[in-house]
Amino acid sequence: MTVTLHPYQKQAVRFALDVTRNHGGAGLFLDMGLGKTLISIAIMDIWHAHDPELKILVIAPLLPAYKTWVDELGRFSDMHHLDWAVACGKHMSEKQRRQAIERNATVTIINQENIAWLDRTYPHWPWRAMVIDELSGFKSSNAKRFRILKRRRADMDWVVGLTGTPAAKSLMDLWSQIYLLDGGRALGHTISAYRERWFTPGRHKGHVVYEWKPRPFAYQAIMNQIGPFCLTMLARDKLPALPRRTVIDHEIDCPKDTREAYETFLRDQYIELDGSKVSAVNAGVLVNKLTQFTAGCLYPDLKLDPEGTVTHLDDAKLDELQTIIDANPGEQILVFYQFKDELRRIRERWPDSMDVRDPGALDAWHGNRLTILAAHPASARFGLNLQHEGHVVVWLSLTWSLEDYLQANARLDRQGQTRPVQIHRILESDTVDMRKPLVLEGRANLQDMVMDELSRDKR
Repeated sequence: MTVTLHPYQKQAVRFALDVTRNHGGAGLFLDMGLGKTLISIAIMDIWHAHDPELKILVIAPLLPAYKTWVDELGRFSDMHHLDWAVACGKHMSEKQRRQAIERNATVTIINQENIAWLDRTYPHWPWRAMVIDELSGFKSSNAKRFRILKRRRADMDWVVGLTGTPAAKSLMDLWSQIYLLDGGRALGHTISAYRERWFTPGRHKGHVVYEWKPRPFAYQAIMNQIGPFCLTMLARDKLPALPRRTVIDHEIDCPKDTREAYETFLRDQYIELDGSKVSAVNAGVLVNKLTQFTAGCLYPDLKLDPEGTVTHLDDAKLDELQTIIDANPGEQILVFYQFKDELRRIRERWPDSMDVRDPGALDAWHGNRLTILAAHPASARFGLNLQHEGHVVVWLSLTWSLEDYLQANARLDRQGQTRPVQIHRILESDTVDMRKPLVLEGRANLQDMVMDELSRDKR
């Protein structure tokens, strides 16, 4: 397939080539749907032409690693001269992974979860460059996968990091990601140094700090430090023809019995329902249990009640989902859930529904044979292009994670979509549900600030 890069894609390629040559690392913070994989293929191909002996390691989440990268390399084979091999842990035996790596291909693709195996199995890596797809998967400085790449970074000529959500929660997320790009030159060689320079302790107990707050000057200073080698592009700027997106909140009443149980649990942090015992030992557990109430189900406390079963509370949100389906006759609808019990009840109520992980589910979606394609947001973050067959998203239970929220919506709200996208969020009034949009908005504000600040169009 012959392809011509869009002007903004050519801009990203030129930028990455320049800064990898001069800085050793480039961050491409590009909105979903702008073609990060295609841009990366072009970068790798040009570098390969310049240095034919160069071997490149591509690290991606499982689905993109096993499918998206392979599909795109094959689809656009007319535009590059790269050969590639795939070594993904979940889909391949260790023997097959070893064989793939020992092919000595120009590009080797692995999944993020496979890094520890790769590090353990091959003390000496043949790769002198890395492309890290979804760089935000390395935002935790304590994660084993980050520590491995931090050590291996010194052996790399250059690194390109790709993400649309570099600061989904806070500026603290940036340090480990930026370290992999430049080896610590911009933001410091340790997370401690980063904290001490730009943050002050927030919530803490004794010497244990639970939250770090940026100093008044921190935001602009950090942006100035990373700006020379990080490029941001926003879909709204580069794809003005992208159909309009509308977010519709459905605020529904919590059924009376569920409301009474919800208030009791909120007050006592303990309840027995249908013989199952449930308690909340800390704030995190409390929030999770309250969220279960709003989802119409309650999971037992296995420590108190190891034999307990899931308690069915109500189907209020499923009833509202039916209303949305009725308002969109003939449309396939992408529904996000949080709990397995929600999925179970979706399957019972709509027998022709499928979960995105079911064999044949994607074929059924692309063949327009579904009423509902259900998905947990964590399983639909990457590598799914569903925009040609649907334009309606429903959040049965809204996530707290901005990254999951943005990535999940982008399965339909992306390049190739020809219809206005509807994003429906079902929320129960006067419950923890109503906090979620506020949390997402707060995190989105920070995310937008980072993306805007690093936009080359403003320089």
